[in-house]
Amino acid sequence: MGLVKKDDAKTEEADAPEDPPIVKKLKEIDDKYLELEREYEKEVAKLEAEFKAKQQPHLEERKKILTAAEGDGPKIGTPALSGFWLKALQNHPAFGESDTIQEWDGPVLEYLVDIETSNHDDADAKKGFKLVFHFSENPYFTNTDLFKEYYTEEMNPYNGELVVKEIKASTIEWKAGKDVTVEKVAKKVKGGGAKKAKQKKEKE
Repeated sequence: MGLVKKDDAKTEEADAPEDPPIVKKLKEIDDKYLELEREYEKEVAKLEAEFKAKQQPHLEERKKILTAAEGDGPKIGTPALSGFWLKALQNHPAFGESDTIQEWDGPVLEYLVDIETSNHDDADAKKGFKLVFHFSENPYFTNTDLFKEYYTEEMNPYNGELVVKEIKASTIEWKAGKDVTVEKVAKKVKGGGAKKAKQKKEKE
């Protein structure tokens, strides 16, 4: 199928049949409804921002409790409760039923201190959000913070369908030999020990 020229597109639009009166009326109603929906979403965004600010002190208190280390306790992200964030992520509906968290991610997530979320625009959550993962010093990578950003836009205002336009993420600075995303394969040695042992026995 070839590309449609601009003039051809205009011609097709001009030739398109005109909506019957009842369809025009329904579209007018939809537009009025959508206008109110936008007002509602703005008010919800304000309310969410207000309560997020009220919730923040509780999140800080949780972080303080989880990161409190006693004596010679484990040097991990949440020494007060080992594996807190790993379990939290596994139980989250966005991750629990998928393969997002793999077996080899477990030891790394032991060093996760906290997760922060924020919208790109507090007045319009449909523009996307940012996640920041805070880590304690660990044997896997040198980063203390890793982020992932999702940029979204609304495709259809009538059903609220969102599509991801772009994803940005930190580059993980893995320590030598510690990249858990790379599988280590032992190199086979030619002329294995079994063969050499057999040759030795034959000589005897």
